[in-house]
Amino acid sequence: MRMFARLVLVFAVTLPLLAANLGSAPMNVDGLTLDLLSVERRGSVLTVKWAVRNEGKKSETVMLKLAGKSATSYVVDEESGTKYFALTDKEGQLLATEHEYEGIWESIAEGQTKRFWAKFPAPPPAVKSINVLFSDTEPFESIAITDK
Repeated sequence: MRMFARLVLVFAVTLPLLAANLGSAPMNVDGLTLDLLSVERRGSVLTVKWAVRNEGKKSETVMLKLAGKSATSYVVDEESGTKYFALTDKEGQLLATEHEYEGIWESIAEGQTKRFWAKFPAPPPAVKSINVLFSDTEPFESIAITDK
């Protein structure tokens, strides 16, 4: 009976975590893997959440350029060919995880996982999926948008 209770507890804890992951891809930085967690549209804003895991043997730095002329992390509506870059507030500050230099520059220790988010202009309601592109990893294509 105890073994059954343990299995139920393990599934209860891990299943929601697995279901939340929309895809994973290794990054071009040794040991780093990016997990796409959610893409949610609420009105005119699209919120993208992800995590970066360091499975390597030393601390590494993840750099995701979200704004400016050299932005390398954005979302794309493939049907219309429209690129959407991270939103900024009236003062020009990114609407994203704590950031520097128009993007995220974060050290991730070995064995550590850090979670991030950014807000983008939402595509029209008729658009049901989007491509999510991050620096240093392959694109996440045809990701379903969850409407909230």
